Amino acid sequence: MRTVPAAAVLSIAVLTLTACADDVPEQEELPHDAGMQETGLTVLSSIDVYADLIDQVAGGSVDSQAVVDSVAVDPHSYEAAPQDRLAVENADVIVANGGGYDSFITLLASSAEKEDAVYQLIDDESEHSHDHSHEHDGEHFNEHIWYDLERMEEFVLDVAEHLGEAAPENAEAYAENAEALAGEIGELHERNQALDAEGRSYLATEAVSGRLLDDAGFENRTPEEFLAAVEHGEDVSPRLYQDALELTEEISLLSYNPQTETQQSTRIRSTAEESGAVTREFTETLPEDAESFQEWMSANIDTIEEALAEMDD
Repeated sequence: MRTVPAAAVLSIAVLTLTACADDVPEQEELPHDAGMQETGLTVLSSIDVYADLIDQVAGGSVDSQAVVDSVAVDPHSYEAAPQDRLAVENADVIVANGGGYDSFITLLASSAEKEDAVYQLIDDESEHSHDHSHEHDGEHFNEHIWYDLERMEEFVLDVAEHLGEAAPENAEAYAENAEALAGEIGELHERNQALDAEGRSYLATEAVSGRLLDDAGFENRTPEEFLAAVEHGEDVSPRLYQDALELTEEISLLSYNPQTETQQSTRIRSTAEESGAVTREFTETLPEDAESFQEWMSANIDTIEEALAEMDD
């Protein structure tokens, strides 16, 4: 299967949370779809995060769909349904996160002999991808790259360039939309870094928020073996579980993912709260009341900012 980094070439066949208004970068009513011509292209993403960003770049000129579009579903353990197979067969472009995160969509693409239509941000078959390492010899690779705001700037610019190659009549509009969108994401990235959480630490019940918290300056105290077990949908070993419970007395923040909730994670949460750690939730996919990726990420940064303020009280 062909893998395309966010800044590399994309081949296209034939071609709950409401953020404070003052904290959301001023948007330019994306997408700008005036004058765009319909392309007839269907772009199918594994999760709604990518579908939203693609829709903001391409507007109504492409049909941007997502397989997983609910916070009630855990994408790690999602099992494809017959309608998903049909959607893959009908798609011109298939967007996968990769890294083992959404193997359901790459398996469907392989079954449909549509590997050449797949845009995959992380290489499933290599130990190294972009500037991070895959899980190897006990190390854990955080595949939730949409929480890496700098990487998402690259992604939208790359998507615009190559959608423009497939639909040159819309290339200029795609580029304008992507530049505006990347600018908004860039402002969020700067705002997150400015939180300056140096000296604070966190424990995560699942890795989803890790890239955002790391970028804000937090120290990640979560054992890599713990995260690796969670990503595989397994209960962690008694030793790792006990280590996590003990860490709740040392950390500043517990990052909690309700989409991957287990009996173990709920026990860790209650223990952290009893220990006085601040607890905040972060989801895998767009909440129902978030109108865009930018609004969602702005709300996540609000959450981190509020948590820091609570720590200082």
